[in-house]
Amino acid sequence: MKKRKICVRLLLTLLMLAAFFMESCVSAPAGKEPQKKSDEKKLEASVQKMTMRQLAGQMVVCGFTGTEISPEFRAFLKKYCISNVILFSDNMRSVEQTRRICSEIQAIVKETTGFEAFICTDQEGGKIVRLPQELLSLKGASYYSKNRTASDVFKAGEVTAMQLRLCGINVDFAPVMDINSNPKNPIIGERSYGSKSNTVVEYGLQMASGLRQGGVICAVKHFPGHGDTDTDSHLALPSVNKSYGQLKQFELLPFKAAAEAKVPVVMTAHIMFPKIDSKYPATMSHKILTGILRQDLGFDGIIITDDLEMAAIRKNFGIVEGAVSAIKAGADMVCISVYSDGAGKISDAFVNQISRSRLEESALRILKAKASVRGNTSDSYSSKEVSSLIKEYNSQMKKLN
Repeated sequence: MKKRKICVRLLLTLLMLAAFFMESCVSAPAGKEPQKKSDEKKLEASVQKMTMRQLAGQMVVCGFTGTEISPEFRAFLKKYCISNVILFSDNMRSVEQTRRICSEIQAIVKETTGFEAFICTDQEGGKIVRLPQELLSLKGASYYSKNRTASDVFKAGEVTAMQLRLCGINVDFAPVMDINSNPKNPIIGERSYGSKSNTVVEYGLQMASGLRQGGVICAVKHFPGHGDTDTDSHLALPSVNKSYGQLKQFELLPFKAAAEAKVPVVMTAHIMFPKIDSKYPATMSHKILTGILRQDLGFDGIIITDDLEMAAIRKNFGIVEGAVSAIKAGADMVCISVYSDGAGKISDAFVNQISRSRLEESALRILKAKASVRGNTSDSYSSKEVSSLIKEYNSQMKKLN
């Protein structure tokens, strides 16, 4: 009898210990949440200690000419605390060379600001590819919606992210979420996944998810929709004569889905929507960026402008006014394709014309996003390993093309 009682007690004890262990295991993931909150508090404290110049520098993305970091560009980054750089095909001669300049950029930005840089590019596929030619790129978006499954596009995004990370790039201004509804559109075309909103949503979100799975920040574009224009905003200021109600039923559907999917970045379009805002294009419109994107669609990620040196902004408003108006409208970052006196003037304007609280709000969003990809491009590879990875990624891309 005693032995039986002892056995029962022992069994109960073991069951209680097992239950405790299982409860601990089940609740373990929740234990990470306080750590996340703690990290956010640290970022908030860091932002509060930053100078106005450092805050403004987090909000500018700027490009340069050539395939090396010149002394002038290095000095520019340091003087204005610019924390983000965009690369074009003219900047990238080879994977090895691109890795080197990206490493240099990261070192300069970290030394100047204490944080990593966003190093960005437009690697969409098709006509819009920037990476060195030794890397096989995707075909245009329309090819995939016509010939491949959405899961193939997810894989394509993941492989693209691996290519970008190999080069040292951590932000891709892709995918295009515009619905290609106007046959006369001179700028979207094959860059769109199609003329139907559900196709663009399905394929666009899979591409975005693949990029994110691969460890790269994605930026869906061009909000609130560039698909129904007959003018190239690189050359002039397009206008779309649709009401907000009409946009909600069509153009905004992919961006609504993207906001619900918590994409990290949305890029704006330099397009007039006179029935919504008769004064400013979307990039500079508080009604569109704050009223529609932030409030109505509930997007709380980073809003970045398309290149302010495009004629739609430069010729009609000027890049400095365009930049200041964009931030006041709700944007967090502005993009300048090539650094110049104008880029410095934009930084000065942010310091002098934007409130500290507004700069802090955007800087915090940016630093949170940077934390999500911290160290993703810091892998150290030998030349032989780089060559092997290029072959591997090209082999995967061939299967998807």
